[in-house]
Amino acid sequence: MRLLTPEHVLLDCKATGKRALITEIANVLTSIDPDRVMEVVMAREHLGSTGIGHGVAIPHGRMPDLQAPMIAIGRHIEGVDFDSIDGEPVHIAVLLLVPDSDDRQHLELLAQLARTLQQKSMRDVILQADNPDDIATMFSELVKKE
Repeated sequence: MRLLTPEHVLLDCKATGKRALITEIANVLTSIDPDRVMEVVMAREHLGSTGIGHGVAIPHGRMPDLQAPMIAIGRHIEGVDFDSIDGEPVHIAVLLLVPDSDDRQHLELLAQLARTLQQKSMRDVILQADNPDDIATMFSELVKKE
């Protein structure tokens, strides 16, 4: 199972805020209506920021009619205010969408992403990658390990 493809990696996000960053990332998921993604993800954001610290955010949500989990990543060199728990700007945002029916997988993927992105070495790989393939490959290796 390949959760992340190079087409779903944005290395040079230009957004100036949280909502704009999520929108920019949602737009690479061409098989899903970006407005629907925004509705689901922003409803979750209203419950509390998904900015987990260390310059990382994992906006996420459950999508009806989604057959399998999807991930898209946006890298923002300058960083954007995301109301993160540590108050730091977000440089790496991982958008996670899961089928509406699968609570366990949703929580497992979310925990796995959070654990992975807490590691400075993993964040450095994302921040220093020259092409989307490097990041997609790193994530496919991660899924195999679990």
